[in-house]
Amino acid sequence: MPGRFTVEDTINTLSAIFEKYKDERVFVLATICCGKSTLVSKIPGCVDADDIAFVDITEEELEVINKTPWTKEVGDTVDSLVYRNVIVKPGFPVFGTVIVDCDIVVYLDRSEELLAEHCDKRRKSFLDAKAIKEAVEQDWNCHKELGSKRFYYVTMLG
Repeated sequence: MPGRFTVEDTINTLSAIFEKYKDERVFVLATICCGKSTLVSKIPGCVDADDIAFVDITEEELEVINKTPWTKEVGDTVDSLVYRNVIVKPGFPVFGTVIVDCDIVVYLDRSEELLAEHCDKRRKSFLDAKAIKEAVEQDWNCHKELGSKRFYYVTMLG
């Protein structure tokens, strides 16, 4: 289901996907500053992977994930925490930056121009967001090659 959507269109599209696959495990993948937290707050039953992944972590793990700029070491630590702590359950879609065990993956993409604008608004590094986006896309492509999940791609305009 490729498409380009406003935030409201995105909410409606995601809600339709979530309803269609309510008995399956759905994961929504996106980089930072792409709107995951906004969408989680507007769609009932959704979960932010960060709210699960970063509970009960060590001081060392916290120190690594808070490093800037984003590096492979930071990404590997985040991946490890997500894999260890995040479980996707049917009827409770999870939004995050690392694909975990699930049946359906929805990739939320945003143009570099809009991503830069949102990073600026949130005082986040655009370079970090781009680096994370590249890692997210690599994860997406690896999982698509495996062919064991259903995939949806949505480009947000708003």
